[in-house]
Amino acid sequence: MAASPAVPPLNDHLARLVERHFGAALPIPPQLRDFLADLDTAFRDADAERALLGRSLDEAGRALLERYSQLQERWEAHQTAQAALRESDRQFREVAEAVAAATFIFRGSRFLYVNAAATELTGYTREELLAADFWEVVHPEHREMVRQRGLGRQRGEDVPTRYEFKIVRRDGAVRWVDYTAGKVEYAGEPAGLGTCFDITLRKEAEEALQRQALTFENLYDAVILSDPDGRITDWNPAAERIYGFTRDEVLGRTALDLWVSPDEGPELDRRITGALETEGRWRGEVRFVRKDGSRGVSETLVVPLRDAAGRRMGALGVNRDVTERRRAEEALRASEERFRLMLSGTQQVFFYVHDVQGVYESLSPSVRDVLGYEPDELVGKSYTALHTGHATDEEVEERTRETLRTGTPNTYLVFSRHRDGRIVALELVETAVRRGGRVRGVQGFARNVTERIRAEEALRESEERYRTLFEESRDAIYMSTVEGKLISANQAMLEMFGLARAELDAFRMDDLYFAAADRQRFRDEIHRAGYVRDYELRLRRRDGEAVYALVSATLRREGEGRVVGFQGIIHDITERKRVEDQLAYGALHDSLTGLPNRALFVDRLSQALERVRRGGEHPFAVLFLDLDRFKVVNDSLGHGVGDQMLVAIARRLEEVLRPGDTVARFGGDEFTLLLDGVASAIEATHMAERILDILAAPFALERHEVFTSASVGIAVSTTGAEEPDVLLRNADAALSRAKVLGKNRYEVFDRAMHAEAIERLQLETDLRRAMERGEFSLNYQPLVRLDSGRIAGFEALLRWLHPERGWVSPTVFIPVAEEMGLIHSLGRWVIDESCSQARRWSDAFPGRPLRVAVNLSAAQFSQPDLVDHVERSIGECGIAPGVLHFEITESVILEHAEPAQSMLARLRELGVVLCMDDFGTGYSSLGYLHRFPIDELKIDRAFVSGMEHDRRNQQLVQAIVALARNLGVPVVAEGVETREQLQALRALACDFGQGFLFSRPVPRAEADELLARDPRW
Repeated sequence: MAASPAVPPLNDHLARLVERHFGAALPIPPQLRDFLADLDTAFRDADAERALLGRSLDEAGRALLERYSQLQERWEAHQTAQAALRESDRQFREVAEAVAAATFIFRGSRFLYVNAAATELTGYTREELLAADFWEVVHPEHREMVRQRGLGRQRGEDVPTRYEFKIVRRDGAVRWVDYTAGKVEYAGEPAGLGTCFDITLRKEAEEALQRQALTFENLYDAVILSDPDGRITDWNPAAERIYGFTRDEVLGRTALDLWVSPDEGPELDRRITGALETEGRWRGEVRFVRKDGSRGVSETLVVPLRDAAGRRMGALGVNRDVTERRRAEEALRASEERFRLMLSGTQQVFFYVHDVQGVYESLSPSVRDVLGYEPDELVGKSYTALHTGHATDEEVEERTRETLRTGTPNTYLVFSRHRDGRIVALELVETAVRRGGRVRGVQGFARNVTERIRAEEALRESEERYRTLFEESRDAIYMSTVEGKLISANQAMLEMFGLARAELDAFRMDDLYFAAADRQRFRDEIHRAGYVRDYELRLRRRDGEAVYALVSATLRREGEGRVVGFQGIIHDITERKRVEDQLAYGALHDSLTGLPNRALFVDRLSQALERVRRGGEHPFAVLFLDLDRFKVVNDSLGHGVGDQMLVAIARRLEEVLRPGDTVARFGGDEFTLLLDGVASAIEATHMAERILDILAAPFALERHEVFTSASVGIAVSTTGAEEPDVLLRNADAALSRAKVLGKNRYEVFDRAMHAEAIERLQLETDLRRAMERGEFSLNYQPLVRLDSGRIAGFEALLRWLHPERGWVSPTVFIPVAEEMGLIHSLGRWVIDESCSQARRWSDAFPGRPLRVAVNLSAAQFSQPDLVDHVERSIGECGIAPGVLHFEITESVILEHAEPAQSMLARLRELGVVLCMDDFGTGYSSLGYLHRFPIDELKIDRAFVSGMEHDRRNQQLVQAIVALARNLGVPVVAEGVETREQLQALRALACDFGQGFLFSRPVPRAEADELLARDPRW
């Protein structure tokens, strides 16, 4: 085979092209070889012509030809670079689409490229992102931080390239991302490169861990963590309080080493270990010894701590100190047992309780010994079931009505029917049953006195039968001469009065009386009727002690009717009188302070009015005193300390009283004083000043130094024409005025206050009807986002259209609603209506999240079901978290610190945004911002209104905005009324504005129109 002809050397330019496309050593096919030969000839001819042209051109022409050749080579190089750039871009896109990190390439604030992970993270399509602005994705809270980082990099500053911030997805959901910033050349020009990962779950876990740590430190119960060997690894401050050991003292040691008795420790450890293995937990009581040696009891729950593989890595114990409760329960059980033994061991006395209709609610077991009935046979039946038709049946009805009407103890004799049909005489000692300050029924002891009645009858019929009764009776029985010399006395008589039988000859019945007048009245009564029945006397024992007795006696006569002496029975009622006196005292005195109560104070006030009406006394004054912020003491230090404080205040008030004055505890933290014989209102104010001074001194209560103050209302009676309740109402009206004017002061009642009280009463009546008539409505004032000038939401404001007065100001009716307790139902209505309106706006304007802010009053924090109601309302309306905002003032936090903290935390867990309203006008405590979960600050209108004229106001607003920025919370400025104020707020980077510049509060329909117009400011 003939060899292929050699390929002639190619033109330089053509040779480079062949080498680029086919390689230097690649064999060339025949057809291509022929083509290259022709092409080479063309190139050589062109070179020859160029050379010829070059020789024929002058120097300028040759330069132009050379310039053309250079441009041709540069164009070929440019085409090569463009091809390489396209290849590089293709490879970058393949890599970027494959990585899990969301990747963005942007120039300025516009996206040039986004990968699939970016669309998945943000919820936008690729086309939507490429058409969107970068700042639409960044959460408003972090836009400024991200912007400053970007500017810093552009200026070449040393700023972190990796940081975390929040973004807003297309559906409005918020996500945390870990972002890394870089630079890249894209399409031949510099651009920004950003990659980020979704770290929302990690952030939520960190917040959960922070909440758990806070809960651990603040739990009331002792929480103890231990390793598998029982050695303590951590415990909270409550454990230090309960057991007395510090944390450092217990770490690495076991409970058996520290506070469990060695006798009980091994068995307790065995029971706990066994329960953890079989049941997964142990619950029981543990007796412990504190560091100081005192003993206690705890209710303890122990649960195992396990790792991911299920292996037990330790245990967690929750311990509640129930020492005092156990002691109280033991004392109560002992008391109940003594009472039960007393009733069950007394066969002739039974205890009973019936309601106001006379239906038995309970009877003691001894009723079977007295009347033959089991208690269950009579419970649910009326006491009339025991009537016999005797005349005493009517007395039972009359005495029962009297007890229910007056509430005073009552003693009387009745005849009742035994189960077997016989008649039993009962002596009833009754008193009213009070619950909740009202008479709810009657309770009493029924004593079987059938034998006594029979004995008295037998006394007149038979000496023998009398003697038997004489010797066996537990009542004192005696027989005496007219002069009082004892002829006979039974043993009960001797024991009752402390006499010895040998002393009877020298004893006289007159010796039993404290006063001769008592003896004479008794003799007059018995001579008038010939006998006395249950005649009550106060007699004297030989040792001088008093004996209260009921005496039943008759005259002893000779055949011709001449009175020769007396004979009778003395029943000792000393214990009953003591109980009655205690009941009477307790009915008229406060059990905590020992001061007169409301009933006794009103009685003394009535007596004072009567004396003034008769003209025999000077005018007097009534002071109504209420402690300021006493609830804070109860909530922070406990009701025990609060009770101690009330007792201490009672003692101080007693110290300033003059003879004849009265101080009473009227209820709760309210006290009343009756000042007798005051010459004028000025003298009463002097007493009020003394009271305020003595209460200003600190109180030492259980290692706490507590300060308090009081508000005092004064009403003076000069004519006595007033009724007690009118005077008290007047003093209360003056007290209300003192509280409104700032507390820790006094006010004297005048006629203007009376008119206000009448108006207030009418307002309360109209308020109650307003709810039923649907006179309340909500107006909505726009909240504008200052960076965009668009409406971001509304504040819901309660309005009342009175049918006669017209629009009533909220500053008038809301405080009244709070005092009436109507604010709870009114507040629930506002929350429900606001949530419903938020849902309507969400449906009408999809994709545009609108917030609705509702004001919470201090009174609503005493509403235990507030959080449950909010959760239910949000769920029923189906609104997204973060839509509902609650605005609260600093006074709410100050007056309800403990309940507010837990309630706000629960509200925040529901997604409710919490805004501190009127910030800067109260204490503005940074401690509140740290302690309470506040999400937003609202600057009071007083600062905003003077910004353009008052530099100090502008500086204050700037300071609040800076504080909010550092805390990472947005700021709302209320009261924006001028363009100058708006411009100044925007310059300070304030987030939101609200005020008449944008719109006054408007009804719902006008708010809908505003949203539809979508104005910009």
